[in-house]
Amino acid sequence: MAANYPRISASDRNLHLAVLNVSSYRRLGLFLNIRSSGHEVNDFQGLAEKIGFEYMEILNFEQDPDPTKRVIREWVQRGDLNPTIGQLFDYLEEMERIDVITECYPLILKDIETFSKKRGLNFSPLQDQTVSQSTMAANNYKIIDDHTVDETQIMTVEDVEHGSPQLYDAFVCYCPEGEDIKFVKMMISILESEPYNLKLFVPGRNDLPGAASHTVSASLIENRCRRMVIIISHTYLKSPACDFQTKFAFCLSPGARSKKLVPVLIEPCTIPSILRHITMCDYTKKDLQEWIWRRLVESIRAPLNAIEWQERHIESSDITLTISSSYDDLFSSSPNASSTSISTSPAQMSRLSQQSPSSSNKKSKAHTWSHSTAC
Repeated sequence: MAANYPRISASDRNLHLAVLNVSSYRRLGLFLNIRSSGHEVNDFQGLAEKIGFEYMEILNFEQDPDPTKRVIREWVQRGDLNPTIGQLFDYLEEMERIDVITECYPLILKDIETFSKKRGLNFSPLQDQTVSQSTMAANNYKIIDDHTVDETQIMTVEDVEHGSPQLYDAFVCYCPEGEDIKFVKMMISILESEPYNLKLFVPGRNDLPGAASHTVSASLIENRCRRMVIIISHTYLKSPACDFQTKFAFCLSPGARSKKLVPVLIEPCTIPSILRHITMCDYTKKDLQEWIWRRLVESIRAPLNAIEWQERHIESSDITLTISSSYDDLFSSSPNASSTSISTSPAQMSRLSQQSPSSSNKKSKAHTWSHSTAC
């Protein structure tokens, strides 16, 4: 191998590939896009293999009109694969593509010099330097590996405002067009106000722009929202987003056993087959409109299952009551009252006193009530 070819200085080897300009991409592609004919793969495929891309990824690169440019751009986004100028030159040398190094060196060196001048002038993007979550640092173009970012941690406006993931009573599935948005705004004004004070997630109001919409919707429906209110109309039936959200939520609650889906019909239309067996709030019937809000609120508030219901109503894990007299004697303050041993919470004492018969004056035999449950 010839030893006389341009080399990158030690100080420039660790520069990120993001400093390369369009001319350098085109020049690299001019040489590496030509498929190798020998046993040695030293074209764009060989470079992709050296970088560490998998076989299926390389097959996808082949479909691009400029596969070399695609390979390098993908490499730039993969911080775990060390996308630096020095690493690029090392791979080209291993592939014995000295011709590429020699021909592309002037353009790459020009890009490095341009970047160095900007760095010397304290060049920074238009974005304010106080913003700490930019994917590129102003001075070294360090790029965060996109594969390590969990976009489900910060998905809503409230997440940012409160600094932590927020929970919602219901996810509103609707098409933001025509009469649908008017109904949704009216519903919000009623359900989020006194006396209901529910907390709704409404796409277009609570979501953050720039996120993967289906990923965010699926995560919110499954992990952050107790129910999903579905606003059914002609526009809803034509919405791909509504179709995805409804089918995803239905898969989480097959057979509607947990009652996670709450359909609201706002205009006469064909009901989707997966919702036909689910009881809905029919806003098209004017005689029933005065009842719809209370039904809708209670369906959102209702426990998802029997276990949750028990957890709401049983506060103690072990309740033992030993009663040797009638219920009246249990709450009697008379010193002659029979002895009573009670181990319970104040809330349970209150419920028991409400359930005790007030008209019984007869003494009864000794009773023992033991109840144990897991909260």
